[in-house]
Amino acid sequence: MSEIEKKVITDDLEIIEFFRILHKTKEKLWIWQNATNEQGERPVHFCLLRKLDILKKNIELTPLSEDGFSFQNKDNDLFLYSRKKNIAFKFRPRELEGHYIMLGFAEKLNHLSQELAAKINLVEEENEGKSKHLRQQPRKQAGDNQTVTLYKAGSESKHRHYDLYDISAGGLALKTPDPGMFAKDDFLTVLCINTNPLPQPIKGKVVSIRHMTDDDLFKVGVQFIKD
Repeated sequence: MSEIEKKVITDDLEIIEFFRILHKTKEKLWIWQNATNEQGERPVHFCLLRKLDILKKNIELTPLSEDGFSFQNKDNDLFLYSRKKNIAFKFRPRELEGHYIMLGFAEKLNHLSQELAAKINLVEEENEGKSKHLRQQPRKQAGDNQTVTLYKAGSESKHRHYDLYDISAGGLALKTPDPGMFAKDDFLTVLCINTNPLPQPIKGKVVSIRHMTDDDLFKVGVQFIKD
């Protein structure tokens, strides 16, 4: 954020009103940490401002991910960004757990112009035409209410259900509300398609995570692999 020019908001009433609006509208907020994870990627999530205490100046953020936030280091700063307001700020959490983050009111907010906000590229935008030629097998578009059931390697007891985007002999794509639910190179095991158990579970690896701006969801590309 330091490389992006911005207007700084320091008025207490403006700051309070900003948080009141986030709490009222339940806008999906980008939250990220510049420190990279084990895969060398920067953890990025969608979250909501769930609780607001103006008197105590306390804020509670909750993730959209069922697995919670993936931030590991509590000593590193976090960044929160409202796309609707084009406002961002940096903060050090008071408490950071898997399913909530507690923080105090920001002392200043950074208001970005539309042009400068467009430079914030947290997750690659989906471009169906650009990636279509890379597929080895043609994919069939999933219909409404089609789902896939799977688990991640190391979380065999946590079977998750996701909306299916498309599928082919070589892989599939699923939809998720939070980019932080998966990371590139995650290994998965697919158990069911449309609640119908597969004759043999299929293993796969996450190869892409892209933002579907029309639906404000994220498309996770999975490539099937052989044992």
